[in-house]
Amino acid sequence: MRLLMLGLGTAGSKIADAIIRPSGSSARCSDLHAIAVDNDPDVLEHLHHIEEEAKFYFPKDDIEAPELLTTRFTIDEVKAKLKSFDVGTHEAILVCAGLGGGLISLVPHLVAIIRETMFEPVFALVTIPAEEEGETRLIRAMKNLQMIRSLVDGVIIFDNQLWLDKARGELTDTTMQRGTGISDKFWLPGTSEKESVEPYDLVNRHIARRIRLLINAGEVQRGVPQTVLDTREILNTITGMSFITIGLAEEELPDMGRMGLLKQRNDTRVGRHERAARIVKLAERAVFREISAYCDFSTAKKALILLSGPEDELSMKGYMAVRKWIDESIDGFEMRSGDIPVSPRDANRVSVLIVFSGLRTVTRVQDLYERFGQKENTR
Repeated sequence: MRLLMLGLGTAGSKIADAIIRPSGSSARCSDLHAIAVDNDPDVLEHLHHIEEEAKFYFPKDDIEAPELLTTRFTIDEVKAKLKSFDVGTHEAILVCAGLGGGLISLVPHLVAIIRETMFEPVFALVTIPAEEEGETRLIRAMKNLQMIRSLVDGVIIFDNQLWLDKARGELTDTTMQRGTGISDKFWLPGTSEKESVEPYDLVNRHIARRIRLLINAGEVQRGVPQTVLDTREILNTITGMSFITIGLAEEELPDMGRMGLLKQRNDTRVGRHERAARIVKLAERAVFREISAYCDFSTAKKALILLSGPEDELSMKGYMAVRKWIDESIDGFEMRSGDIPVSPRDANRVSVLIVFSGLRTVTRVQDLYERFGQKENTR
């Protein structure tokens, strides 16, 4: 999928930078572009994958009145950057932002510019603040979520409370295994290298991994998928669908030296059963444990399933079982699915990604509205 991202604020800019980052053996996709807008020049300086000419500084004293933009700000430059892309260059625009951040007040203005400049659907990828960020930010987040929901074609929700807990757990497990500090090098999801990482960085990588897998599904694949899932089908699943969640579960495969023995085992009845069972278990993890935000997925209007991994490891029996389960579970009647077979040289994991859209119930959103709805209305 040809995607243009607008990273807004510190959280949004870092997420966009993580998504555009080269992943594993693949280089950055030429059809993947990102623009970052932030009021912290140090953050902009440390975005390593967004091009320098696509980074824009917004002075803090302008935040309260975005409609009174001075020449110091670069709204005109952002507008010019958007117009620099030829018509039809991208198939969708993704605005990334933290719901509790100050710069999110610019969303209406920037979305208006995007709508004026482009015809593609506009989606938002937002993070809900963790409890430790304070009640003020949580109330602001709920207000901002209502505002954004009315402006875009769909809102992909990530719960920082859920994913910070997971990230800290992963880092703690690594520390215990290695006997070193959290700042030691950690194997990041979707990468082939190890490097130092903090909890929020790891959360951003989990977000990026999900988005990259989804947009890669719409690209031309080296392998021949048993079920093709193109960009149009992905967009049909999420456009006009309000709240969206993305689940992803992955399992590492044995090293390359054992792949020959593994392939022989896969040809047996036991091997075929194990491959199918793996797909089903990964799907259950993606829905119940590795989802971007806990939700009542039975309220979803649409769903999408995507399998990825070495072709010999993608079980059609498991795939059909998962498809039947999700299709019978959601409230709506639109169910799309596909697979991305890859060479064992390019990937040593099997992945199951599941998207739910048009959700009526996202657990933490509902919880925060119940807790802070009255306080929000009095402010």
